[in-house]
This record gives sequence, structure tokens and C-alpha cells, in this order.
Amino acid sequence: LRSGAQIGVTGLWAEVGARWLPDVPDEAQVPVSRVFVHPRYQAGSQDNDIALVHLVQPAGPLVARIATGGRGAAGADPAQATVLGFGSLYEGSLARTARLPSGDPAAQASDRLRQAGVRIVPPQACAARLGIGGEATGAWQICAGGSRDEACIGDSGSPLVAEGGRGGDRVIGIVSFGSGCADDLPVTVYTRVSAYAGWIAETMRQQ
Repeated sequence: LRSGAQIGVTGLWAEVGARWLPDVPDEAQVPVSRVFVHPRYQAGSQDNDIALVHLVQPAGPLVARIATGGRGAAGADPAQATVLGFGSLYEGSLARTARLPSGDPAAQASDRLRQAGVRIVPPQACAARLGIGGEATGAWQICAGGSRDEACIGDSGSPLVAEGGRGGDRVIGIVSFGSGCADDLPVTVYTRVSAYAGWIAETMRQQ
């Protein structure tokens, strides 16, 4: 989606297994054939902020399976998780003024896959950091925060990964929106993947 409007699949592809974008071989670029946006997605509120991407051919191996039960991979939210992405390194005034040691403007987005450890934040604490009343997250969302090494602009759709109850990583969340990575105590709201396990399975069965 771009500004709440769905974009076409022409020219879209997944770069499979890429950690360093300049060195991605052609065989690792798998075209996208269809995008399935959740039918109840709301651009204004970011409710149901999830979509599935169908590739023209299988790609793998999977890095992590999705969490499918409870409020997390093991029936309860973990205390900590890891967010990954290729998003911006700076925000706000830093994005305009960041410089390399040479004095040249710094890149605004990372071409290397980055990761950061984050802590799960209770809904009321998350609401306070976002400056809104009540609880910021529902049963279909997870809130997490950390240092400034956190999700940033361009990381939307990136995975929040935690260790599964029986070992192995599980994708428990998808970056949706946040307070801003330039904040002193940034928080990010993630779509809770396990809340959509049924929709994911049904959509995949129909393909």
C-alpha cells in the first residue's frame, strides 16, 4: 500500500535471502504475482494492517515460521523480540543533516539488513508514549520499544521475531506504525501475526 492505496505488482519482486542489497544475484530476485490485502484493512487507523505476497515460484528456505496461537508464539507475549529491516537510519532533522566522515550526505536508508532487540510494552504504557488515551493496542496488535536502534521510516512490513516455545524463531509481528525513531523512548506498534493465522491459512488454501 502507498498512502492507503494499493499498488500494482508490475515491477515488484522479493529479494530472497538478501542481507546486502548491492550484491543480490538475479536468481535471488523472485517476481511477485499477486498481493492479498486484508479485506478489512483501514488506512486511517491501521487496523488489520497485513497483506500476503504471492510469488511466481517457491522461495526459501523460510527464516522463521509465523506464530499461530495465543497472544504470541508460546501462548503469551515474550518479554523481548528482534525487529529486522532495511529502513531509514535517520529521521527528522537528522535525515537532512546526517553526514559521512568525508562530509558527504549520509545514505537515508540502509542497504544492509539491520536488526535491533526490543522489549514488549504493555498497552497502557504504549498509549502513554504515543500520547493517546486508553490502550494503544488491541488483541490484533503488539507494542514494543527499545533504544533509538529501532524500527524507522521504511521498515513498515518488516518482521518482529521471537524464539518459539519449542525452539526455533517465530514471526510474531509486522511493523505497522510508531512514535518515530528519533524519539528518546520510541515505540512501534506491530500487527499481531497470530491474530490473523486463520485468514493467512484460508488465503493460502485458495491459491
